[in-house]
Amino acid sequence: MSSKSNLFRRGIIPISGCGLQKLENHLFVSCNLFGQIWQLVWNWICVHLVDPSNIVDHFHQFGTSSGYAESMCSFMYLIWFASSWLIWKERNDRLFRGKKNSLVQLLENVKLLSFWWFKIKIVVFHYSFHNWLQNLFLCEYCLICASFC
Repeated sequence: MSSKSNLFRRGIIPISGCGLQKLENHLFVSCNLFGQIWQLVWNWICVHLVDPSNIVDHFHQFGTSSGYAESMCSFMYLIWFASSWLIWKERNDRLFRGKKNSLVQLLENVKLLSFWWFKIKIVVFHYSFHNWLQNLFLCEYCLICASFC
C-alpha cells in the first residue's frame, strides 16, 4: 500500500483536492491555484511568457527564454527554485496543517526567499531588499550570476 493510500485511509488527507495528483506537471504548472503563482512571479520580474504545460519545459523556459542575457540563467533558476520550493511547502501546509497563505503572501515569500538565497551565495551582496523588490535586474551582482553555474 502506498504512503498516499495510508494517509487517505487514516483521514489525514482528503480523497480529492488540489495537489494530490502524482503528476508534478499538475502541481507546479497547471494547477488552477498554484499555477497562478507563476504569473505573479512573471509580473514581478517583468517577463511575459506563456507557461508550458510540462515542468521540464517550464524550468528551461524560465531560465533561458526570459529575454535576459545568458549569464542571467542561473539567477533566474534561483527564482524558479525558490518559487517551486514555496509551492511545495504551501501544498503541504494546506494538506497537513490546514494553513493557507494567499497568492500575494506566496509571492512575497518568493521574493524574500530568493533574496536570501542570493545573498547567501554572493557574500559581498549589499543590495537592499527594497531595491531587490523594485529593481531586481539593476543589481550590480546580477551580472556575476554566471558564477552559479
